Amino acid sequence: MKILHIDPTTKNTKLFNEYVEQGKHIFVIFYLEGCGPCNATRPEWKKIENVLKDKYGKNDNLVIADVDQELLKEIKYLTTQPKGFPTLRYISDKGKTSEDYEDCPNLKDDEKDRKVDSFVKWIDSKMSKQKGGKRRTKRNQKNGKRKSKKNRSSKKRTRRNRK
Repeated sequence: MKILHIDPTTKNTKLFNEYVEQGKHIFVIFYLEGCGPCNATRPEWKKIENVLKDKYGKNDNLVIADVDQELLKEIKYLTTQPKGFPTLRYISDKGKTSEDYEDCPNLKDDEKDRKVDSFVKWIDSKMSKQKGGKRRTKRNQKNGKRKSKKNRSSKKRTRRNRK
């Protein structure tokens, strides 16, 4: 897990853009310095690092970032500019996928309370889809076994013969 703080003093937008180009999974908060809602959300956002370090600490494909709105013009691959602040966004697939926290279908509206636990649920919901898994096969409902190709193809022949 990589942590990025992008503000006028660090100006490390180039690194952020490189992470997007590399296809990393980026969770970012765009904030406006001095904004009341931003000031309330940012401390909760900063807790993510400690909460997730055991689970994702060695995952180099996960990036947690915070970006000062003054540097938005230097950030590439934003499909849409933030409409307000703070804006929390998930970016992946080299910038092709972009989803705001508020629009996440994996969380119920009452779970989007801008607390660290909600952010962790959001991150887990996106990262769990990236792990892959066993390919599901159609199973015969009677005995729970996969139908063989022979059985599947004979069924097709039977249907053709009936026509």
